[in-house]
Amino acid sequence: MEQKKQTIDELTEDFLRYLRSIRRSESTVRKYLLAWEKLKTYMAVHRKKIYTAKIGEAFLLSELGKYKFENLSVTKKNFVSKIEALDDYQNTGRVLLGIRRKPPRELHGVIGKSMMDFIDYKTTIYSLANATITYHKIYLHALNSFLREKRIRSVRRITSSEILQFAAGLNPHKPAARYVALSIFRGYMRYLFERELVSTDYSRKIPSDNYKRQPKLPSTFTKEEIEQFISSIDRGNPKGKRDYAMFLLALKLGFRSSDIANLKFENISWQTNEFNFEQKKTGKSVTLPILPEVGNAIIDYLKYGRPQSNENYCFLQILSPHDKIATHDIANSAQFYFKRANIDLRNRKHGPHALRHCFASSLLDQKTPLPVISEALGHSSTMSTMFYLRIDTLSLKQCALEVPSIPFSFYMQKGGCHE
Repeated sequence: MEQKKQTIDELTEDFLRYLRSIRRSESTVRKYLLAWEKLKTYMAVHRKKIYTAKIGEAFLLSELGKYKFENLSVTKKNFVSKIEALDDYQNTGRVLLGIRRKPPRELHGVIGKSMMDFIDYKTTIYSLANATITYHKIYLHALNSFLREKRIRSVRRITSSEILQFAAGLNPHKPAARYVALSIFRGYMRYLFERELVSTDYSRKIPSDNYKRQPKLPSTFTKEEIEQFISSIDRGNPKGKRDYAMFLLALKLGFRSSDIANLKFENISWQTNEFNFEQKKTGKSVTLPILPEVGNAIIDYLKYGRPQSNENYCFLQILSPHDKIATHDIANSAQFYFKRANIDLRNRKHGPHALRHCFASSLLDQKTPLPVISEALGHSSTMSTMFYLRIDTLSLKQCALEVPSIPFSFYMQKGGCHE
């Protein structure tokens, strides 16, 4: 598509009218203006009047140097997004909400193809869930990018030096992510060796990791705290109606945020009072009842809160262009209401998954059998559900055994103790 030619002033004026037409707040508008003022100064210095994407790229390079978007701070990501939004608006007449969406991770080159072959192999053998496939692509993309920077284009040129160097660069402050990444790399290197694509089994060179999965208890909240959370949602406006319905799905039925975001009208059967959908994380088909409280909240949102749209997804962004809600928006909303409710959040996670933990906790309190909880949560096995047993402290206390007293004769064995 040929880019429309506009001066920077014409483009920003058009964009400002667009932002106000979709009811962006003045504080948001000011943030755009601040970013654009820097761009205008740069263009004036370089005697440029017509804005193009290349000028935007050159400006960002002058401000940030050579950068990787994923490594930027949130502030700098927002800055980049506000500059790149000009190009998006110039080409499409609209702009994505929030921080720039990341482009799909492409596994380029011969090494990238071997990585895709590895993912396809594991998917065929182990029936990997979509989320697991995504993690594989994320971490293997990082490894492929690292190797390309080292000008390594063939798997036969990979040595233990590169593997160790890349592993050492993994963030030590994110042990769970590091554990997953090392496991994926180990599997990939073993795959290359078993297919005789490399002569050395470099999977043995990848350092072991002593990360213990699920070392912490799930974050849960008391009934009083959950009531505070729910009460903090203002149901007098469209956003509150939407958020109330979404969080009831998590609290009352254990929905994951990914399943809330992907809930479609076809998944709601009002005739049978059931939700029927395939879980995004596991791919497992789940049927759950539409509880009266949940159903009424959804109806209230659909009638009085949901924007007019042809989207088949139930929950939409409040602001135009009213796309389906994203999982990170659900997480941000949950954190907002937890803070608004003045709940003590120290050492407790407070995203939408914490609400799912509360659902599991309520089932445990009702002495619900483990297989029933597993089915309600959509777990593929009860082993996953056993994670939640650790928060059932009352039942665990009943398992405690009294320590028997030690008879005095024990201390008198073999001559006894001497004063």
